Amino acid sequence: MRLLRYILLLVALVVATGAGAQRLSKEERRAAKEQKMAQRANRATEVRVREGKFPAYNRLLKSTNYELMYREGLRYYNLTKTGKEENKQSNFRRTQSLLDAAYRSQRFAGTPQEDSLVYFFGASFYKTGDFDMSEQIFDRFRRDYPTSKFIEDAEYMYAMGFYFASPEPEHDQTMTLRAIGAIAEYEGRYPNTVKRKECDERTEELRRKLYTKSFENARLYFQIGQYKAAVRALNNAIDEHPLSPYREELMYLATRSAYLYAKNSVASQMTDRYLSMMDNYYDLISEFPETEHLRDAEKMRDEAREHIAKHTAENTPEEDGKQ
Repeated sequence: MRLLRYILLLVALVVATGAGAQRLSKEERRAAKEQKMAQRANRATEVRVREGKFPAYNRLLKSTNYELMYREGLRYYNLTKTGKEENKQSNFRRTQSLLDAAYRSQRFAGTPQEDSLVYFFGASFYKTGDFDMSEQIFDRFRRDYPTSKFIEDAEYMYAMGFYFASPEPEHDQTMTLRAIGAIAEYEGRYPNTVKRKECDERTEELRRKLYTKSFENARLYFQIGQYKAAVRALNNAIDEHPLSPYREELMYLATRSAYLYAKNSVASQMTDRYLSMMDNYYDLISEFPETEHLRDAEKMRDEAREHIAKHTAENTPEEDGKQ
């Protein structure tokens, strides 16, 4: 009996040890399988390169041949310069995948190729219109590679990413302000850039968006009959954007709003408010003496003068002893 128990215990121990070994071998087999796949992919890509053929993209991406990934990533990027339009997006996506894998491998950390890898990685996103991603990559590039030969182009694309992301005037203009600041920073760092004319033109385009946004916001108060708020908003728009192409219209609407505010006031407030309206009128006429709104402006002026003269005379006490 003792011998039988010993044999059964020994068998149980062997079975338990075998199960543990089996579990371990599954993990090992998985790792070995991945390694073999990478080795086959490496061999296959090497054979195609020796034969003067381009390596298969999917097989290369599964390999560990990061140097070839780097070269192929740049090749796909350059294919977009002469390739058909329908192939450009596909080639840029391949550039992104290959350069991303190469960068994550850390094989190029500290090498002369590192900055070019990151630059073309960011440029591929910029070229496909993913400006959020390109902005992040180029912002890091500016800090990590300030002496790179690609630094000026990287800073240009960083600034222009904000320009292309700037929305239409009816939307929030925070991105427009960031674009103007980024382009100004770029021009400040590279005053002799060949892109200065383009930068100036795009800055002016961005400013026009701000002018339009400011004008529409201020005019809205006039349109809904909030004349007191309209006067304040329109005058603020004039002060904030002195070069606005809407300046004449803003000044006229400020005058018109002040007039309507005075006209619809209680009697005790009308005189003071007509006097304030006259300030807006004189600002308009002094700057735009031949304004297209001249007839309406003069009509408002005459009505204001008549009211002011009448109520000033009524409120002037007669002098004692006057004959």
